[in-house]
Amino acid sequence: MEKRKKWIVTLSMALMVFNLVSIYVIINLLDYDQLLDYIPDGAIRHESPKKFAWLLFVNGLCNIISTASVLMALLIDPDNT
Repeated sequence: MEKRKKWIVTLSMALMVFNLVSIYVIINLLDYDQLLDYIPDGAIRHESPKKFAWLLFVNGLCNIISTASVLMALLIDPDNT
């Protein structure tokens, strides 16, 4: 493999590992029922992180799928240099 292709493969694998770690964190975030925010005037605001966590989860999966498909196309195609 030439030097450019090695860099692309290495960075793609690093991006996939980063996305897998983020998926793990997002799955843990989905377990929370609510997040509390203490406002300076003494009030408490309740927020459910589920909708945002699902959005991040889908985004992470799309990133993994697109990165894996580009990486496979790069590694499988013999004419691609």
